[in-house]
Amino acid sequence: MTFKQIRYFQAIAEAGSFRRAADRLGVTQPTLTVQIAALESTL
Repeated sequence: MTFKQIRYFQAIAEAGSFRRAADRLGVTQPTLTVQIAALESTL
């Protein structure tokens, strides 16, 4: 689990969708999805 993954998770929760969170974070949606999948596997 990394700080980046937690930050991404928070952004998704606040934005309400992966697409909006990705736009706000300045990353692609697939990048965000991969990081959240890694976070899920850790938990």
